[in-house]
Amino acid sequence: MPELPEVETIRRQLAEAIVGAEMVGVEVRQAKCFAGSQKVEGEIIRAVARVGKYLFVHFESGRGLAIHLKMTGRLVIDVPWYDTVPHTRVVITLADGRKLYYWDTRMFGYVKVIERVGEEQLKVKAKMGPDPWEMTEIELLRRLQKTGRSVKEAILDQSLLAGVGNIYANDGLWKARINPRRKTDTLKLSEVKVMLKSLRHVMERGLATGGASDNSYVNAKGEKGSYQNEFLVYGRAGKPCKRCGIALKRIVVGGRGTWICKTCQI
Repeated sequence: MPELPEVETIRRQLAEAIVGAEMVGVEVRQAKCFAGSQKVEGEIIRAVARVGKYLFVHFESGRGLAIHLKMTGRLVIDVPWYDTVPHTRVVITLADGRKLYYWDTRMFGYVKVIERVGEEQLKVKAKMGPDPWEMTEIELLRRLQKTGRSVKEAILDQSLLAGVGNIYANDGLWKARINPRRKTDTLKLSEVKVMLKSLRHVMERGLATGGASDNSYVNAKGEKGSYQNEFLVYGRAGKPCKRCGIALKRIVVGGRGTWICKTCQI
């Protein structure tokens, strides 16, 4: 699933590419992946925003699009290959002839036309936790103390901390030397400070490298990111820990694949 660095990469690219563009039509190839009115002719794109892993495209009229890529969604601008391949679910045509493609193999994601997109964005934000850069260490500690879950389950909870997914949770916890199975109420403020700093660091690396393309992710230009070349523990079962050299293990925490160094993470 695209996480904050991947979705933010797409947001930045789309903001540069389509703000100011006029929409002339929507072609829905898979009804499951689209909701709302298809009447978008003449709408001018004013801004592209992100809340957690959600994207919001604002029109000058106050209408707009809410988009979630879920597991396997892609949002690609001006790559004609997507016009004829399977799994392209929604095609938005701009007045200059370019097309914005929503492509999704598993069809968990969606594109929705929202009549009051600003209000919808605020509703979503109200249900979400802050991004890691918007959260203080004290606030994160307080939120963690209210749950009896494992630390990994807690930081994957989008209502507690927005944007963190499995890749960056694994790498951030390894960098912070925290066992993902630790109960949140056992963490000290000093450990939470290191953990938040570590999560920010690995996600900043994700942004700098254009995201992780270990699965189906590509950016808005149809290009792969390269954070997968920097994975610290994610997907590296049996390979040596980059700190101590001991073979990394794969376990399951909260139903999610989890990679851990049993020596370094306490």
